[in-house]
Amino acid sequence: MTLLLFGSFLFFIIIRIPVVFALALSSLTVLLWQGDITLMLLAQRTATGLDSFPLLAVPLFILMGEILNRGGCGEKLVQFSERLVGGITGGLAHANIVASMFFGGISGVATADTAAIGSVLIPTMVKSGYDVKFSTVVTVTSSIIGIIVPPSIDMILYGWISGTSIVELFAGGIIPGILVGLSLMALSHWISLKRGYRSQEKFSLSKLGKSFIVALPALVMPILIVGGMFTGVFTATEGASVAVVYGILIAILFYKGLKIKEIPALLQKVCMTIGSIMLLIAFCKTFGWILTAERIPHAISDFFLSNLPYQSLFLFNVILVCLVIGTFLTPAAATIILTPILAPVAKTFGIDPVHFGLVLVCAVAIGHVTPPVALTLYIGAGISGVSVSQLLRPLVPFWTILFILTLAVAYIPPLTLTLPAMFR
Repeated sequence: MTLLLFGSFLFFIIIRIPVVFALALSSLTVLLWQGDITLMLLAQRTATGLDSFPLLAVPLFILMGEILNRGGCGEKLVQFSERLVGGITGGLAHANIVASMFFGGISGVATADTAAIGSVLIPTMVKSGYDVKFSTVVTVTSSIIGIIVPPSIDMILYGWISGTSIVELFAGGIIPGILVGLSLMALSHWISLKRGYRSQEKFSLSKLGKSFIVALPALVMPILIVGGMFTGVFTATEGASVAVVYGILIAILFYKGLKIKEIPALLQKVCMTIGSIMLLIAFCKTFGWILTAERIPHAISDFFLSNLPYQSLFLFNVILVCLVIGTFLTPAAATIILTPILAPVAKTFGIDPVHFGLVLVCAVAIGHVTPPVALTLYIGAGISGVSVSQLLRPLVPFWTILFILTLAVAYIPPLTLTLPAMFR
């Protein structure tokens, strides 16, 4: 049954059937092969898979990110970031990364970050003398910070599937997210020094103050969401609801980038995005139920405990698996598929579920910049007009930094467990 389940899933992927339907068809294949289970079970498991209050946070955070993107929030954050770090060598590259850290703490979606920040900063960097390929690579690699820092959609999915506290996962992602941003800034600074990318504008405290006031409503958003959850005022789902209402208010009344008449079209676009994700989640629940019924995670645990009985080797293998899977699936899809398989195995090794969740999320996040899927890479290439093949060579040092940081997250547990322990 294990071979049939995974073999049929890979077969459907190879013949280019979308992942969501490959999950459904492989589950259906196993049920048909067994013969003694009613096919009504597939419909029941699919329907009940979406009956979850915490899961409601996913569409709400996606809606919030689209509202702020349409409302002009990204432009204000970019302007503030330029005033904050734009005066140093390679200032616009640093501003790009800092803006992604701010926007990632609001939207939780890497692709939204690439579209919002890249559409503003890539043309600006090119006009200021930066190489177009360097500008694009900085944009797409810094965008994955949105997957690591709260409120991350991938963390919500992992927490929901594995039964891990979403609030603790959010707390655990803060330090790794900051480390990713600082490491990318260090690499960008070194490249800027080497290529002579000097700042064209000196630091001005008055300009920084003015841009801070304009960006303040957007900067309050992550504090509102994360602070409310960490203090126990509301859950992740309730926090997402509050954020949507707050986002609509500042987008319409303060930034005036969104009009009331545009809301129906915005909701329609978001529903199309949400529909594909929620259908994937629904079919994954059936897929996960079959995994559990066939004791596949238990068999994997026995294999590792018998042949590779070391926690360090298990974590390294998980990272490698995530990197391979991430080249063919989006991070959300990879998280949904791998969590029910690997999370129970991690528990047998005594790995904290929050720590393992951050390792998994960081590893699959690299898939956003690893072809052939690489959604943020394609979005960045579309904005800059440079082909993906031309971006691969300048991408290598940035990709290496992301891989090293993923290893650091895996082998230095305090990076992910210190803040959650404080909030407990």
